[in-house]
Amino acid sequence: MNSIKMLVLFSAALLTLTGCSLSASKEPSESKETAASISETTTVKTETPQNSEASVTETSSEQTPEAEKLSFSEIEELAAKCSYTVHWHSKDGDFDAGTAFVMDSEVHGRKLLVTAVHYLWPENDAGFTGEDIPGYVTGGEIRYVKTFEPTGASLKNALVIKDARPVPDLDKDVAAFTVYGGKKLHSLKLSTHKVEADDKLFLLANLWDTDDIHENCVYEGKAVSDIGGELLLMLDKQWGCTGASGGPIVNEYGEVVGMLMAGNEIFTFAHSSDSFLKQIEASEISDITYPKEASAN
Repeated sequence: MNSIKMLVLFSAALLTLTGCSLSASKEPSESKETAASISETTTVKTETPQNSEASVTETSSEQTPEAEKLSFSEIEELAAKCSYTVHWHSKDGDFDAGTAFVMDSEVHGRKLLVTAVHYLWPENDAGFTGEDIPGYVTGGEIRYVKTFEPTGASLKNALVIKDARPVPDLDKDVAAFTVYGGKKLHSLKLSTHKVEADDKLFLLANLWDTDDIHENCVYEGKAVSDIGGELLLMLDKQWGCTGASGGPIVNEYGEVVGMLMAGNEIFTFAHSSDSFLKQIEASEISDITYPKEASAN
Protein backbone atom coordinates (compact mmCIF):
# COMPACT_ATOMS: atom_id res chain seq x y z
CA MET A 1 0.00 0.00 0.00
CA ASN A 2 1.56 3.28 -1.01
CA SER A 3 1.96 6.28 1.24
CA ILE A 4 -0.82 8.30 -0.43
CA LYS A 5 -3.36 5.56 0.04
CA MET A 6 -2.27 5.10 3.70
CA LEU A 7 -2.87 8.82 4.24
CA VAL A 8 -6.29 8.53 2.64
CA LEU A 9 -7.29 5.60 4.82
CA PHE A 10 -6.03 7.34 7.94
CA SER A 11 -7.76 10.60 7.13
CA ALA A 12 -11.01 8.94 6.13
CA ALA A 13 -11.66 8.01 9.74
CA LEU A 14 -11.85 11.73 10.54
CA LEU A 15 -13.97 12.67 7.55
CA THR A 16 -16.58 15.41 8.00
CA LEU A 17 -19.41 15.60 5.47
CA THR A 18 -19.86 18.91 3.73
CA GLY A 19 -23.38 18.27 2.51
CA CYS A 20 -26.66 17.58 4.25
CA SER A 21 -28.90 14.56 4.61
CA LEU A 22 -32.45 15.69 5.14
CA SER A 23 -34.74 14.06 7.65
CA ALA A 24 -38.45 13.82 6.91
CA SER A 25 -39.17 15.38 10.29
CA LYS A 26 -36.96 18.41 9.70
CA GLU A 27 -38.81 21.71 9.34
CA PRO A 28 -38.36 23.53 6.00
CA SER A 29 -35.86 26.39 6.10
CA GLU A 30 -35.68 29.61 4.13
CA SER A 31 -32.21 30.49 5.46
CA LYS A 32 -29.03 29.13 3.96
CA GLU A 33 -27.38 29.27 7.37
CA THR A 34 -30.00 27.01 8.94
CA ALA A 35 -30.15 24.84 5.83
CA ALA A 36 -26.41 24.25 6.05
CA SER A 37 -25.28 20.68 6.27
CA ILE A 38 -25.27 18.53 9.39
CA SER A 39 -21.67 17.54 10.12
CA GLU A 40 -21.13 13.85 10.72
CA THR A 41 -18.15 11.55 11.02
CA THR A 42 -18.02 8.62 8.66
CA THR A 43 -15.63 6.39 6.80
CA VAL A 44 -14.96 6.89 3.14
CA LYS A 45 -14.07 3.84 1.09
CA THR A 46 -11.03 4.18 -1.16
CA GLU A 47 -10.43 1.78 -4.03
CA THR A 48 -7.76 1.47 -6.64
CA PRO A 49 -8.41 1.82 -9.46
CA GLN A 50 -33.46 17.27 -28.10
CA ASN A 51 -33.21 20.93 -27.98
CA SER A 52 -31.36 24.05 -29.09
CA GLU A 53 -29.78 24.56 -25.68
CA ALA A 54 -27.31 21.75 -26.24
CA SER A 55 -23.67 22.65 -25.71
CA VAL A 56 -21.04 20.22 -27.00
CA THR A 57 -17.56 19.72 -25.57
CA GLU A 58 -14.91 18.44 -27.95
CA THR A 59 -12.53 15.86 -26.54
CA SER A 60 -8.82 16.10 -27.17
CA SER A 61 -5.95 13.96 -25.95
CA GLU A 62 -3.51 16.83 -26.31
CA GLN A 63 -2.63 19.10 -23.43
CA THR A 64 -3.91 22.66 -23.64
CA PRO A 65 -1.05 25.07 -24.48
CA GLU A 66 0.35 27.08 -21.61
CA ALA A 67 -1.06 30.27 -23.16
CA GLU A 68 -4.61 28.96 -22.69
CA LYS A 69 -4.38 28.79 -18.92
CA LEU A 70 -6.76 31.23 -17.31
CA SER A 71 -5.68 34.19 -15.27
CA PHE A 72 -6.83 34.36 -11.66
CA SER A 73 -9.33 37.10 -12.56
CA GLU A 74 -10.81 34.78 -15.18
CA ILE A 75 -11.16 32.03 -12.56
CA GLU A 76 -12.96 34.58 -10.35
CA GLU A 77 -15.31 35.32 -13.23
CA LEU A 78 -16.11 31.62 -13.56
CA ALA A 79 -16.99 31.49 -9.86
CA ALA A 80 -19.34 34.45 -10.20
CA LYS A 81 -21.09 33.27 -13.37
CA CYS A 82 -20.89 29.47 -13.29
CA SER A 83 -21.47 28.36 -9.69
CA TYR A 84 -25.05 28.01 -8.50
CA THR A 85 -27.15 26.96 -5.56
CA VAL A 86 -30.73 25.72 -5.55
CA HIS A 87 -33.77 26.67 -3.53
CA TRP A 88 -35.14 23.12 -3.47
CA HIS A 89 -38.76 22.00 -3.36
CA SER A 90 -39.25 18.49 -2.02
CA LYS A 91 -41.84 16.24 -0.43
CA ASP A 92 -40.37 17.29 2.93
CA GLY A 93 -40.70 21.01 2.18
CA ASP A 94 -38.49 23.78 0.80
CA PHE A 95 -34.86 24.27 1.76
CA ASP A 96 -31.65 25.94 0.56
CA ALA A 97 -28.58 23.77 0.34
CA GLY A 98 -25.48 23.00 -1.60
CA THR A 99 -23.57 24.12 -4.65
CA ALA A 100 -24.12 23.12 -8.28
CA PHE A 101 -22.89 23.85 -11.79
CA VAL A 102 -24.06 23.36 -15.36
CA MET A 103 -22.17 20.70 -17.29
CA ASP A 104 -21.12 21.67 -20.80
CA SER A 105 -21.74 18.39 -22.59
CA GLU A 106 -23.79 16.77 -25.34
CA VAL A 107 -25.24 14.17 -22.93
CA HIS A 108 -29.02 13.99 -23.44
CA GLY A 109 -28.74 16.89 -25.89
CA ARG A 110 -29.24 19.69 -23.39
CA LYS A 111 -27.74 21.63 -20.49
CA LEU A 112 -27.66 19.68 -17.24
CA LEU A 113 -27.35 21.03 -13.70
CA VAL A 114 -25.12 18.74 -11.62
CA THR A 115 -24.77 18.52 -7.83
CA ALA A 116 -24.25 16.09 -4.95
CA VAL A 117 -27.12 13.67 -4.34
CA HIS A 118 -26.66 13.57 -0.56
CA TYR A 119 -28.61 16.81 -0.16
CA LEU A 120 -31.61 15.01 -1.60
CA TRP A 121 -31.42 11.77 0.36
CA PRO A 122 -33.88 11.33 3.27
CA GLU A 123 -31.87 10.42 6.33
CA ASN A 124 -34.00 7.63 7.75
CA ASP A 125 -35.39 5.98 4.60
CA ALA A 126 -33.46 2.73 4.22
CA GLY A 127 -35.31 1.80 1.04
CA PHE A 128 -34.57 5.05 -0.80
CA THR A 129 -32.55 4.74 -4.04
CA GLY A 130 -31.33 6.95 -6.85
CA GLU A 131 -34.47 6.06 -8.79
CA ASP A 132 -36.56 7.82 -6.10
CA ILE A 133 -34.93 11.25 -6.61
CA PRO A 134 -37.32 12.41 -9.40
CA GLY A 135 -40.32 11.82 -7.15
CA TYR A 136 -38.75 13.19 -3.96
CA VAL A 137 -37.64 16.49 -5.52
CA THR A 138 -40.63 18.52 -6.71
CA GLY A 139 -38.79 21.46 -8.32
CA GLY A 140 -36.32 24.19 -7.52
CA GLU A 141 -35.15 27.73 -8.29
CA ILE A 142 -31.54 28.09 -9.44
CA ARG A 143 -29.61 30.99 -7.88
CA TYR A 144 -26.09 32.38 -8.17
CA VAL A 145 -23.98 30.96 -5.36
CA LYS A 146 -22.01 34.21 -4.93
CA THR A 147 -24.96 36.55 -4.48
CA PHE A 148 -27.82 34.12 -3.86
CA GLU A 149 -29.81 36.07 -6.45
CA PRO A 150 -32.18 34.20 -8.83
CA THR A 151 -30.77 33.31 -12.26
CA GLY A 152 -34.21 33.11 -13.86
CA ALA A 153 -33.79 29.36 -14.39
CA SER A 154 -35.39 26.44 -12.57
CA LEU A 155 -35.39 22.64 -12.48
CA LYS A 156 -37.41 20.81 -15.14
CA ASN A 157 -36.69 17.06 -14.91
CA ALA A 158 -34.42 14.94 -12.74
CA LEU A 159 -32.22 12.31 -14.30
CA VAL A 160 -32.78 8.76 -13.12
CA ILE A 161 -29.33 7.68 -11.94
CA LYS A 162 -30.02 4.22 -10.62
CA ASP A 163 -26.74 3.63 -8.77
CA ALA A 164 -26.58 7.10 -7.16
CA ARG A 165 -25.77 6.93 -3.46
CA PRO A 166 -24.73 9.54 -0.89
CA VAL A 167 -21.39 9.94 0.87
CA PRO A 168 -19.47 7.88 1.93
CA ASP A 169 -19.78 6.52 -1.62
CA LEU A 170 -17.83 9.40 -3.15
CA ASP A 171 -17.84 7.86 -6.63
CA LYS A 172 -21.66 7.51 -6.69
CA ASP A 173 -22.75 10.78 -5.11
CA VAL A 174 -24.27 12.62 -8.08
CA ALA A 175 -27.63 14.12 -9.07
CA ALA A 176 -28.45 15.90 -12.33
CA PHE A 177 -31.40 17.86 -13.72
CA THR A 178 -32.61 19.39 -16.97
CA VAL A 179 -33.60 23.02 -16.59
CA TYR A 180 -36.05 25.68 -17.72
CA GLY A 181 -34.33 28.86 -18.86
CA GLY A 182 -31.06 27.11 -19.65
CA LYS A 183 -29.91 29.87 -22.00
CA LYS A 184 -29.54 32.10 -18.95
CA LEU A 185 -26.98 29.77 -17.37
CA HIS A 186 -23.25 29.57 -18.06
CA SER A 187 -21.80 26.10 -18.41
CA LEU A 188 -18.39 24.64 -17.57
CA LYS A 189 -16.45 22.22 -19.72
CA LEU A 190 -15.34 18.91 -18.26
CA SER A 191 -11.58 18.36 -18.26
CA THR A 192 -9.90 16.38 -21.02
CA HIS A 193 -6.60 16.47 -19.11
CA LYS A 194 -5.42 13.85 -16.65
CA VAL A 195 -5.11 15.17 -13.10
CA GLU A 196 -1.54 14.86 -11.85
CA ALA A 197 -0.23 15.22 -8.32
CA ASP A 198 0.46 18.87 -7.42
CA ASP A 199 -1.72 20.25 -10.24
CA LYS A 200 -3.15 23.62 -9.19
CA LEU A 201 -6.92 23.38 -8.63
CA PHE A 202 -9.67 25.81 -7.62
CA LEU A 203 -12.87 25.16 -5.70
CA LEU A 204 -15.63 27.52 -6.87
CA ALA A 205 -18.12 27.81 -4.00
CA ASN A 206 -19.57 30.09 -1.35
CA LEU A 207 -18.57 28.43 1.92
CA TRP A 208 -21.17 28.89 4.62
CA ASP A 209 -19.37 27.69 7.73
CA THR A 210 -15.92 29.20 7.97
CA ASP A 211 -14.28 32.16 9.66
CA ASP A 212 -12.59 33.33 6.47
CA ILE A 213 -15.00 33.43 3.54
CA HIS A 214 -13.52 34.51 0.22
CA GLU A 215 -15.88 37.02 -1.34
CA ASN A 216 -14.71 35.96 -4.79
CA CYS A 217 -15.82 32.36 -4.04
CA VAL A 218 -12.45 30.95 -5.17
CA TYR A 219 -10.46 28.58 -2.93
CA GLU A 220 -7.07 27.42 -4.18
CA GLY A 221 -5.44 24.06 -3.66
CA LYS A 222 -3.54 21.25 -5.35
CA ALA A 223 -4.24 17.68 -6.42
CA VAL A 224 -2.94 14.75 -4.38
CA SER A 225 -4.26 11.76 -6.33
CA ASP A 226 -7.06 10.57 -8.60
CA ILE A 227 -7.94 6.97 -7.71
CA GLY A 228 -10.86 5.52 -9.60
CA GLY A 229 -13.75 7.95 -9.23
CA GLU A 230 -12.30 9.65 -6.16
CA LEU A 231 -10.21 12.80 -6.48
CA LEU A 232 -8.13 13.76 -3.46
CA LEU A 233 -6.87 17.32 -3.04
CA MET A 234 -5.56 19.72 -0.44
CA LEU A 235 -6.82 23.27 -0.23
CA ASP A 236 -4.34 25.97 0.74
CA LYS A 237 -6.17 26.14 4.04
CA GLN A 238 -8.58 23.59 5.45
CA TRP A 239 -11.74 25.64 5.09
CA GLY A 240 -15.03 24.74 6.71
CA CYS A 241 -16.75 23.41 3.59
CA THR A 242 -20.37 23.30 4.74
CA GLY A 243 -22.63 23.97 1.78
CA ALA A 244 -19.89 23.45 -0.82
CA SER A 245 -20.72 19.85 -1.73
CA GLY A 246 -21.49 19.63 -5.43
CA GLY A 247 -19.27 22.64 -6.10
CA PRO A 248 -17.09 22.48 -9.21
CA ILE A 249 -13.36 21.98 -8.84
CA VAL A 250 -11.58 23.35 -11.90
CA ASN A 251 -8.04 23.20 -13.22
CA GLU A 252 -6.01 26.13 -14.54
CA TYR A 253 -7.83 25.91 -17.88
CA GLY A 254 -11.21 26.44 -16.19
CA GLU A 255 -12.29 22.86 -16.83
CA VAL A 256 -14.09 20.76 -14.21
CA VAL A 257 -11.97 17.90 -12.85
CA GLY A 258 -14.38 17.00 -10.06
CA MET A 259 -17.05 18.18 -7.66
CA LEU A 260 -16.52 18.57 -3.95
CA MET A 261 -18.05 15.99 -1.61
CA ALA A 262 -16.43 16.13 1.81
CA GLY A 263 -13.39 17.17 3.81
CA ASN A 264 -11.46 16.61 7.02
CA GLU A 265 -8.58 18.34 8.78
CA ILE A 266 -6.12 17.34 6.05
CA PHE A 267 -7.79 16.48 2.78
CA THR A 268 -10.71 17.48 0.59
CA PHE A 269 -12.54 14.69 -1.21
CA ALA A 270 -14.19 15.01 -4.62
CA HIS A 271 -16.08 12.95 -7.18
CA SER A 272 -13.96 12.98 -10.34
CA SER A 273 -15.53 14.33 -13.52
CA ASP A 274 -14.93 11.25 -15.68
CA SER A 275 -16.71 9.15 -13.04
CA PHE A 276 -19.88 11.22 -12.66
CA LEU A 277 -20.01 11.73 -16.44
CA LYS A 278 -20.26 7.96 -16.95
CA GLN A 279 -23.15 7.76 -14.49
CA ILE A 280 -24.96 10.63 -16.20
CA GLU A 281 -24.40 9.06 -19.62
CA ALA A 282 -26.02 5.84 -18.37
CA SER A 283 -29.04 7.69 -16.93
CA GLU A 284 -32.46 8.50 -18.34
CA ILE A 285 -34.49 11.69 -18.09
CA SER A 286 -37.45 11.18 -15.78
CA ASP A 287 -40.94 11.58 -17.23
CA ILE A 288 -41.86 13.60 -14.13
CA THR A 289 -41.80 17.28 -15.15
CA TYR A 290 -41.66 19.95 -12.46
CA PRO A 291 -43.70 23.18 -12.64
CA LYS A 292 -41.84 26.09 -14.21
CA GLU A 293 -40.85 28.82 -11.77
CA ALA A 294 -42.32 32.21 -12.66
CA SER A 295 -38.91 33.67 -13.48
CA ALA A 296 -37.82 30.74 -15.67
CA ASN A 297 -38.87 31.80 -19.14
